[in-house]
Amino acid sequence: MADSEILHVDGPDGERTVKLTSPDRVLWPSADGREAITKRGLAAYLIAVSGPFLALNGDRPMTLQRFPEGIEGEEFFSKRPPRGAPSYLRTVTCTYPSRRRHDQLVFDEPAALAWAAQMGTVTFHPWPVRTANLDNPDELRIDLDPQPGRGFRDAVTAAHALREVMAEAGLTAFAKTSGNRGVHVYARIQPDHEFQEVRHGVIGIARELERRLPDLVTTSWWKEERGERVFVDFNQANRDRTIAAAYSPRPLPHAPVSTPLAWDELDSADPRDFTVHTVPELLASRECPWAGIDATAARLNGALALWERDLENGLGELNFPPDYPKMPGEPPRVPPSKRRADRADEEYMAPKAERDAEWGTAIAPPYGPMLAKPVKKLPEGDYLYEPKWDGFRSIVWRSGNRVEIGSRNALPMTRYFPELVEAFVANLPDHSVVDGEIILVDPESGDRLDFDALQQRIHPAASRIAKLAAATPASFVAFDLLALGQENYVERPFRERRAALEEALEGTQPPVYLTQATRDPALALEWFSRFEGAGLDGVIAKPLGEPYAEDKRIMAKLKHERTADCVLAGYRLYKNERDAIGSLLLGLYDAEGQLHSVGVIGAFPMARRRELFAELQPLVTTFEGHPWAWAQPAADTTPDNRDQSIPRTPTAAAHSRWNANKDLSFTPLRPERVVEVRYDHMEGDRFRHTAQWVRWRDDRSPESCTYEQLDEPVSYDLASVLDADRRA
Repeated sequence: MADSEILHVDGPDGERTVKLTSPDRVLWPSADGREAITKRGLAAYLIAVSGPFLALNGDRPMTLQRFPEGIEGEEFFSKRPPRGAPSYLRTVTCTYPSRRRHDQLVFDEPAALAWAAQMGTVTFHPWPVRTANLDNPDELRIDLDPQPGRGFRDAVTAAHALREVMAEAGLTAFAKTSGNRGVHVYARIQPDHEFQEVRHGVIGIARELERRLPDLVTTSWWKEERGERVFVDFNQANRDRTIAAAYSPRPLPHAPVSTPLAWDELDSADPRDFTVHTVPELLASRECPWAGIDATAARLNGALALWERDLENGLGELNFPPDYPKMPGEPPRVPPSKRRADRADEEYMAPKAERDAEWGTAIAPPYGPMLAKPVKKLPEGDYLYEPKWDGFRSIVWRSGNRVEIGSRNALPMTRYFPELVEAFVANLPDHSVVDGEIILVDPESGDRLDFDALQQRIHPAASRIAKLAAATPASFVAFDLLALGQENYVERPFRERRAALEEALEGTQPPVYLTQATRDPALALEWFSRFEGAGLDGVIAKPLGEPYAEDKRIMAKLKHERTADCVLAGYRLYKNERDAIGSLLLGLYDAEGQLHSVGVIGAFPMARRRELFAELQPLVTTFEGHPWAWAQPAADTTPDNRDQSIPRTPTAAAHSRWNANKDLSFTPLRPERVVEVRYDHMEGDRFRHTAQWVRWRDDRSPESCTYEQLDEPVSYDLASVLDADRRA
């Protein structure tokens, strides 16, 4: 199996090169006698159809539905440009219903599609707008979705009737398979109307179609009311709602493609015939049926006239998705079967947008933090430097007595820190959004951070949380400002955000602090060495001229990096794989000769994961006589002994603190091999973060791998780091 190969793709200014790693990785397993499709095969397909694909989907913001391990593996939607995207990929800044704004990719050339294949992109989801006008769609889209009891042929019947309705409204309809059981019907429109008006036009058309085919078609939003009919999905016309692109593959076993067809082709079509294997040949045999779609752009007036007629007849809004504001006259956001006759519509839970408005801030939860990329050398120039705090990254909302603490993964942590909720009400401005770090001072020494003690605060029992809040209270270090009331600071450069933050937190009292900061890189490097003894793990460099970019690595972080030789004592398998390593379990011996679990190595290419699995099989053993024999999984529920430090085993917590269902069992190995790893710093007797592979050390004996080899940072008074008077 090849580790990588280079594709040579024609571009607008000459040849592009696209590197495919693991080109033989199977994305679609073989099915129904069809060959499996690899990453190489997906890239070849996308290049083959790039002409019509880009003609129909180019110059539009694009969301990528990615399956890095194939369609049977984990999927995720990628809206923001992934790290390392090539420079020839354009981006545009889109505004979402939540009022967030961030970049999305735009596809203009075949090499960009090949790169998307490298990223495991199976389905492409373009917006119905062009980059020159991101607020006014130039495409009207209607998704005909057969409900249980109906199928593709029913959707075709509905599509023909829909074509007639659209023609009467002055629109030229084009059809394609959805790639599954449905049919997508499109029309080009003049970009004269905003999303909501286009949606009203779609609803007007959909209701007219429903009147003509009441036994076949429905506009009912709630599934329990649709029956055995074809649902006309009017909400696909909303902002940030997308349909699979023309010629986009779909993540189903036979590798179907959402394929444009002529209307006479649609009548006898079988959607299973249009696949990654067959569509290039189809396009070679005849022109794309949508080739002339741009020339048919029409006004939306006829469709809006249908909407206005329905309004005059007493028909109003239909339901919006839950993250949209509730519109005047919109039905309740509760399925009919769950409504109580004795409750008025306004008594039901308000839509998310209305709940967001209650904060009184320009940004509502959840919101992702701006991130930092690791660097080997501290950048110099127009930067502000701050200590890198070792705790829980948190964005805090405060409105009156109401507080929400958002975590790095957007899940609320408010219940775990009741003492901070009180502190935020007392110290943060009303209607504010502040970015910072929750930290915990070592309750014994009082002079350094204790991340392990901080982790104990994430506990399911309210009584335990209350006890820990009193015994080991947390602190909060603020370092950025996102909003004050309706004033959105996210779009302002950091120098303005920092000045506003300093003003907003003037007079703040512990346990809320404003982080130290300096423009002097020499002082920042002094902090890098000096503050480590207080438990800080590096320095952050923030560009003063940049706005706050949610979930983007705009800042730079310089962290300590060291190496250690560790004993390999076990492994865990990679998710859903029987012959691939997920992580290697590392150990170090203490002065008494006891082997402690100190961390894991988890980052490997897939090919290396399989190589390691085969290489380590001769070392597989049983728990009998193993140094971590007490970690053997028991038939009953293992007690939660995460607060116990000795003996430290890989299953000391039985399950992950952050995911109670994450299995932490492992395969024991005879502790005979030594591996050199990179790590940043220790937290107690373990590596604070996942270690990085360096090399095998077959020249070292396992017994020589002790804690004595590790560097101990010089102790430093944490109070000096937190001292508000030292702000620069």
